[in-house]
Amino acid sequence: MSNDDNDAARREAIARIAATASRKIPHTALNSSIPMNTVPVTNANTNSNPNSMKRKGINLDYCEFNLATMNDSRGGFLLEENSAGSSLANTNTTAVDHHQAYHDAQATLFPVDAVCCECESMDLCRDLYSHYKVLVCRRCKDTLKNKYSLLTKTECRDDYLLTDSELKDASKLPCWSKKNPHKDTYANMLLYLRLHVERFAIEKWGSLDALDAEFERRELEKTVRKRKKFELKLSELRKKTILANSILKRPSKASTIHEHKYGEKVDTGDGFTFEQTCGICGIVSSFEEF
Repeated sequence: MSNDDNDAARREAIARIAATASRKIPHTALNSSIPMNTVPVTNANTNSNPNSMKRKGINLDYCEFNLATMNDSRGGFLLEENSAGSSLANTNTTAVDHHQAYHDAQATLFPVDAVCCECESMDLCRDLYSHYKVLVCRRCKDTLKNKYSLLTKTECRDDYLLTDSELKDASKLPCWSKKNPHKDTYANMLLYLRLHVERFAIEKWGSLDALDAEFERRELEKTVRKRKKFELKLSELRKKTILANSILKRPSKASTIHEHKYGEKVDTGDGFTFEQTCGICGIVSSFEEF
């Protein structure tokens, strides 16, 4: 660049500065909090979009639940690993498998060609066979309650006069131990089959009539013991009442202090022993004279 060009550029710069200095500053610029000709400092890394700093959330407008592809993880524990190809088939056949497993268990529980001993039905009661080894259908169990109803341990002991040692013999009297329905902290409830209990009671007492006679005899003895106990308590109460009344009717100590006034002496018959009786309290004084 030549010297003439430099001089021309210098003159243009001087003229621009002079024009700026001679221009009037507006009133709004004086009241503004930002000084005039001041450029605000901005961060070079800040994006021009104000929404770009917000964190993106989860889109909850649409949730897909595909039951064919979902697996039961059991809370993350005991997860059975299956192949990807068989997962859908296992999900669809779960109910069928459970139903088939139940019927298989029912079939393996009873012996082959097992029927009800009363009506020869095949709808057998699983509980009676598993605990008492009795083949009875459900209908006969509900209708024949005099044979296939369940008795508690207390009923066997009170009604059939069986002892605890006899009830503990599982070979003769099998029992079914169930949770007590009245309270969880109570002991388990022992249930016996009425057919087994009556059979054992007949072996012990000879017949059901003999059992009834023994039951009546024990009830009579129990009634006699209760009556004797009541009469004993009643006699003790009467004695206490009589003693209390005698204490109340007893004269005071001040009235009992007196001077004895004896009457005439009376010979007892031996010639030297005599007695005198006080006329106030009735005390008898004996003495001898020689």
